[in-house]
Order: sequence, then C-alpha cells, then structure tokens
Amino acid sequence: MKIAIMCNGLSSKPSDRTELIHLLSQMGHEVLVGTVYDGEINPYYEQNNAKVLLIDANRNNTNPFIEIKSLLNIKGKIHKEKIDSVIIYGVKNHIAMTIGAKLAGVKRIICIVNGRGNLFKLAGIKGKIVRCMSFPLLKISYKIADGVCFQNTDDKRIFISKHLIKSSSKIFVTGGSGVNLNNYQQKPLALENTFLFLARITPSKGLKEYIEAAKLVKKVYPAASFEIVGPIDAAVEQSDLNEILSDSCEKKVVRYHGETSDVPECMSKCRFFIYPSYYPEGVPRCAMQAIATGRPIITCDTPGCKETVKNGVNGFLVPAKDSKTLAEKMIWMIEHPSEVEKMAKESRLYAEEKFDVNKINKMIVKRLI
Repeated sequence: MKIAIMCNGLSSKPSDRTELIHLLSQMGHEVLVGTVYDGEINPYYEQNNAKVLLIDANRNNTNPFIEIKSLLNIKGKIHKEKIDSVIIYGVKNHIAMTIGAKLAGVKRIICIVNGRGNLFKLAGIKGKIVRCMSFPLLKISYKIADGVCFQNTDDKRIFISKHLIKSSSKIFVTGGSGVNLNNYQQKPLALENTFLFLARITPSKGLKEYIEAAKLVKKVYPAASFEIVGPIDAAVEQSDLNEILSDSCEKKVVRYHGETSDVPECMSKCRFFIYPSYYPEGVPRCAMQAIATGRPIITCDTPGCKETVKNGVNGFLVPAKDSKTLAEKMIWMIEHPSEVEKMAKESRLYAEEKFDVNKINKMIVKRLI
C-alpha cells in the first residue's frame, strides 16, 4: 500500500512522525511525506526511504479561496502518485488536503487534530469572516474523512460544540503524538534546584510568566537557577518579550542557552520542568519529553498542557498567565524534596501509561488500514 503522511514544513526532523514512518515501512508499505515546501528539506527523509511530495500552497494562508488552488494542486499530486491512504496533520491542512485526497480517489483518510491552530485564534471581523467561510469546508472534510484523531478531549469537545464534526465511531483520542520512551529514559534528578523552560520561544508559551516567577522565587531562594532552551520565534525578536529576556539574562535572573539538538541531555541537567504555556496545542511535545525523563512538571490548566499532569501527583497545574501561583508551586517543590522524588517516578509511569509513541501509532495505523 502507498501511504502519504501530510504535514507542514520539512526543514526539521519530524520528531513526532519518525516512528510512524518506521512502523509503516516495516509493515511493507511505501511511505511518502507530503508537505508545503518551507525552504529546506531535512536529509532524514531520503535516508529513511520516505519520498517527499512537495505541494504548492501557502501554509500561512487564511483565505478559503486560495485553498481551492491548493486543493487542485494536492489532487493532482496525489492522483499522479496513485496514493492509497493519507494521514493529515494540522487543522490548517485539513480542508485542502482532505478534499483533494478524496477527489484523487484515496481510499482511506485520517485527519489528526494536533491543536486548534490560528483559525480559532483570529480575532475581530477578519476572524469571524474566515471562520464563517472555513467552518463549512472543515465540516465537509471531517464528514468525508474515515477517521478523525484528537490529541486531547478538550479539542474534541470544542469541535463537536462548533458542529464541525458529529460524535461518532470515526472519532478517536490519543495522548498527543507520543514520545519515544527508549530515547527519553528516566534519569536521576539534578541535586541543585534547577528549573528548565524548553520550547520554541513565543509569547503564548509563557516565557514572560516564567521569568516573572523566577524573580519571585529568587527573593526566597537566590541560589535557584532558571534555564531557558529553545529557538526564538522571528516575531519575538522585535517584541517586548525579547527585551525582557535580554534584560533578565543580563541581571542573571535566567540563563538562555539557545536551541539544542540534545533534549534528553538538557532534561537530565534539571530538577524541575516548567511550561506555563497557554498556546492551544494538541499535547505539547516538550512536556511529554519531560515527564518521560522523570521530571516533576508545572504547566497550565489549559487544553493540551493539562493532559500531561495528574495534579499533585506528578506535578502541578496552575492558571494561565499567573506568575504568582507559578512561583508558589516552584517554591513548594524546592521545599519538599522527598515529595518531588515521588513526583519524578510518577511522571515516568504516566508517560509509559499514556504517551508511548508506539502505542499511539498503532492506534492510528489500525484506523488507516
């Protein structure tokens, strides 16, 4: 069988799809990766026998009329390759890719809702107009899809409440995209009170709140360290957040280490993982990686993030944009070392129970084949 995994850019390694490509290949299927070209293709794909299918479309477009052009391009590419089944990641891709695949004669279509995306975030008149035009097309897309996978129950509830999809047997929920538990093994906690924020740096990931909380904690425990790892989003470079980060580094409140290619190593050097994000993700990959390595975690009580925490068991949930409560929970962790060690063990157990990438991929493949 010829299977295409449809997603966004290919410049970086597909951390949440690597194992899926391997699984499908091992089952004897020919795997293609369809995407909008984003300027670079990671050599990983060719090295793992995954043919790249480039699509002519604007991934940041919110104009439904331009989606029609993309749809026709996708239909032509898929028909030419004689693809049997597709897995489509991202709400932004679901309209053009699902309808295009159906018109091309694809037998099985699975849509993965890995977060709600910008379509739900657009504000004002523009947002209302775009949703008014896009929602009916999304509704058609999910009607013709053979399966719709949500990565958290909140997104499932919201899509049903917006009448984008009816509750039916075609809907299933996974624990995000999962994490490779062999690559992210439990490591002893650092002895020092080291807090880690590791993520792509954007305003909605809660970096400002992390820095504000760090200032509060340092008033009580000045020796505590606050580390930041991750690429800075282009939009942040010209924003107040960039100034806040630079100023906080200069005053030694936090330390910024840039981007890393070795996430497990970064995790092993911290004692606590902090992710105060309020971005509408499926389930944040960094949080899954953190609990897989046995890190106690503090994150927000928001869709996606809250999936990674059993509150009070392997960490804490705090309200979004609440640096004071975040600081209070950080101080609690410093002051309760024995409880923190228990939380570390619970984090790993929870990752094994809910976020094993191999179990999640088997759920997806079962619906596909």
